Amino acid sequence: MRLDVLFGGLSWETVCGTPDKDVKALVYHSDKTVPGSAFFAIRGEERDGKEYLEQAAGLGAHILVTDEQGEQMEKLLCHLCQVYGITGVRVKDIRKALAEASAEFYGRPAEKLTLIGVTGTKGKTTTTFMIKEILEEAGIKTGIIGTVVSGYDGCYQEAVNTTPQSEDIHRALSQMVDAGCKAAVMEVSSQGIMQDRTYGLDFDYAVFTNLYPDHIGKGEHKSLEEYIGWKSMLFKQTKTAIINVDDSHWQDMARESTADRIVTFAVRFGEEREQTGGRIADYEAENVLLRRKKDLMGVGFTIGDREFFTGMPGRFNVYNALAAAACAASMDIPWKCIQRALSKIKVRGRAEIVNLGEDFTVLVDYAHNGPALESLLKALREYEPARLIAVFGCGGNRDRNRRFEMGKAAAQLADFSVVTSDNPRHENPMDIIKDITQAMAQEEGSYIVIPDRREAICWTVLQAQTGDVIVVAGKGHETYQLLGSEKRHFDDRETILSVMEKI
Repeated sequence: MRLDVLFGGLSWETVCGTPDKDVKALVYHSDKTVPGSAFFAIRGEERDGKEYLEQAAGLGAHILVTDEQGEQMEKLLCHLCQVYGITGVRVKDIRKALAEASAEFYGRPAEKLTLIGVTGTKGKTTTTFMIKEILEEAGIKTGIIGTVVSGYDGCYQEAVNTTPQSEDIHRALSQMVDAGCKAAVMEVSSQGIMQDRTYGLDFDYAVFTNLYPDHIGKGEHKSLEEYIGWKSMLFKQTKTAIINVDDSHWQDMARESTADRIVTFAVRFGEEREQTGGRIADYEAENVLLRRKKDLMGVGFTIGDREFFTGMPGRFNVYNALAAAACAASMDIPWKCIQRALSKIKVRGRAEIVNLGEDFTVLVDYAHNGPALESLLKALREYEPARLIAVFGCGGNRDRNRRFEMGKAAAQLADFSVVTSDNPRHENPMDIIKDITQAMAQEEGSYIVIPDRREAICWTVLQAQTGDVIVVAGKGHETYQLLGSEKRHFDDRETILSVMEKI
């Protein structure tokens, strides 16, 4: 694709070189540069893409794109033009330029799909998988982009970011179109919106699950207000907004919405219906009933006169299922398809039961901060386990308050905790564990420290008794552990199953 066609809808200028070059690929990581590619020098949290302009040119990039002004940048681009014959291009906003160029390069695939976005602090992953399962049940081939995987049935790739860069999004959507997908559902994070990864996308449906203080701190959002503000921006990019009106921030989302239609949903637990004075949402779940049998756990509910069941435990999964059902119903998907899909859904690392055939239950979940762990433990406590046992740690090089919050939640809600290592990254695992146990001691929680995560999981499963519920929290779908700069294979569910094989 010619440069002038690729950038036809953008404000851009040629700093050096000629604009008549063909673009064979778009890249924003220099190590992915191939001959004939256009390299976009994006500024990241830790490194600036302009540091890699010469490397990209040396690897064969024909076009170097930057939004940096100044004589120094012009001199660098002109130097690279003389040495490598590149064309230097300056745009107004590098991230928006990448998004626009990606859409054009891949043939604007989003316009050929029914595009569904899901945002919120918790529940994005589960809700997106539920929507995908429902659409597939209705015969609509659907792709997915999110925290766990991106792709479509028969072609999945492990995800790197919840919401990938715009080039990755449009490439994935293009592959979905080529594979015959008619719809795509994606998780939309606040940082993804803030960094213009979803810039230019017009969603047909956008879902709001909930909002809690999270992702606030160094390298993330500066304040709760900023976090809320970026979340709400999704609802300026959609035709239909589907909003959880039980969440205290629902009006923040609705207020910013430019959608043609707003669809609401809510859950009524028992006496709450009387307190509200009747229907307040377009779709309401009622008659919530927790179900547990041997090592299986789930929850049933009704929407109107229709009965639903999902094998994912916890009242919070009623919200996820209802959000998915409201979205599907808004798309005129038959209710029988919604019921069947929800009854068989299982999401990797999200309240995922590892079926062992024993008289106790073991779950794996991604709860990696205080509010998420608190919500999970409260939900599991309602199943009246003989003992509720939490195995968890906390990630390093993240907001330190998460450790204290997780320790407090476990101390207050679990009968016993096994404190271990998560993804320590470049921190000493024992320093992280010390912070967690400090909070637990203040709450007089009962716990043991086993720093090695594999050993901690094995020990806990071997101690399990009839009626226990064990939750291994923090890593969920992840199949690795980050130790310093090393990424080692580690899968919580594999470890759990390996214990049972030896018994």
